[in-house]
Amino acid sequence: MPTMNFALETVGDGATGHHRTRSAEFWSVEQRLGGALDKPNPLELLLGSLTGCMNVILQMVASEKGWTAVSASYQVTGELDPRGLMGNPEVPPYFQRVTLSVRLIGVPQAELEFVQREVGRRCPVHRLLEKAGIDIQESWDVA
Repeated sequence: MPTMNFALETVGDGATGHHRTRSAEFWSVEQRLGGALDKPNPLELLLGSLTGCMNVILQMVASEKGWTAVSASYQVTGELDPRGLMGNPEVPPYFQRVTLSVRLIGVPQAELEFVQREVGRRCPVHRLLEKAGIDIQESWDVA
């Protein structure tokens, strides 16, 4: 299978970034530096990338298992020490901990551990955070 390529173009204007992909556009801001309050900041977008990617992989796994009508809700928080962002070289400027709660619908209870393992193993964003050494605390359940 050939490799997949992804591209994005960003134009920055003050604390706002305008991003364009091949088929969509979106913005990121830093509200504390004057960005609009109705747009996400880059770290919120990273958390959304995590849950969005996990949801895509969940649907792939569900399809492979022949399950229909599988859905999930995700609650995620990221914790970081702002001293790293402010220039303290002794403090990492990235999330120290990500806490994730996943509630599944349409997945057999007996398959919960399999689904959690497969989604974590196959999701590129989840693996990236893991490989960066970020503590990901997860709780999964079936509604």
